[in-house]
Amino acid sequence: MIFRPRYFFGETFSGLRRNFLMFFTAITTVAITLFIVGFFLIIVYDVQAILSSVKSQVEVAVYLKDNATDELKSYLEQEIKSWDEVSEVIYVSKEQALEKFKQDNEGSDILKEIQGNPLPASFEIRLQSPEKVEQIALRFLTKDGTYIDGVDEVIYGQNYVQRLFSITAIAGSIAFLIIIMLLLAAIVLIYNTIRLSIHARRKEIEVMKLVGATNWFVRIPFLFEGFFEGFLGSVISVILLFIMSNYLLIRGEQAIIDTLKVKELAILGNTNVIMYIYAGIILIGGLLGLISSGFALKKYISV
Repeated sequence: MIFRPRYFFGETFSGLRRNFLMFFTAITTVAITLFIVGFFLIIVYDVQAILSSVKSQVEVAVYLKDNATDELKSYLEQEIKSWDEVSEVIYVSKEQALEKFKQDNEGSDILKEIQGNPLPASFEIRLQSPEKVEQIALRFLTKDGTYIDGVDEVIYGQNYVQRLFSITAIAGSIAFLIIIMLLLAAIVLIYNTIRLSIHARRKEIEVMKLVGATNWFVRIPFLFEGFFEGFLGSVISVILLFIMSNYLLIRGEQAIIDTLKVKELAILGNTNVIMYIYAGIILIGGLLGLISSGFALKKYISV
């Protein structure tokens, strides 16, 4: 087969002109679909960043008994630091705990009722992987369910942590399913457009086959047509996303950053992420067009 770019491109645009309404419908639908996919990807990234920020704040608080000796405290601190899952251990003395309590409750009547220092010393344990928080907390228990020597109580917000990890897993699964459904919808739309284009030109295709045209010679203009529909639709969707990002999402992200102190957001927190999303959408658009055209051609043009 001799590759003739002028002929193939000419046939592609000729087919687009003849089926302009379907061509316009396919591009519009692909643009809207990929716009929703892009918008959803930005939201999913931001939600995951927020959840990751919250997860990074998960820690284990180990409250010590008042009669725990300095030697025992030192031993416990060194033991905790030796665990691979631990990223940082902070010792908070009774005096530091009381000072922090006073700062947090400044102006409150509760300070008037405190006599002496009823607050215990503690270790604040921050983890490399927040998912292992329960595993770390259980290490302070003996086989009979009591705390080890020197430890009075261990708190890590068990119910809160479990809900947080469940929400993270569910959010990721739902996001994946929605994106797959949207992409499948785009494939179906381009597929139907190419199928109708083939049907409208079936007599022309039959004549080309009779005079010796190969299957690939017939297919290439349709593959170009599908690619062009997917590519152009994806470019339009990126333009819409860019406009929306600069006039709407950027304000929402700024509010999140100011409130939750999150750094890695798609638009403001990590400038590379939004560019990757734009590039990915354009690539996906072109691939969707080729894949859809391939399916339509496989069914309607015999190999």
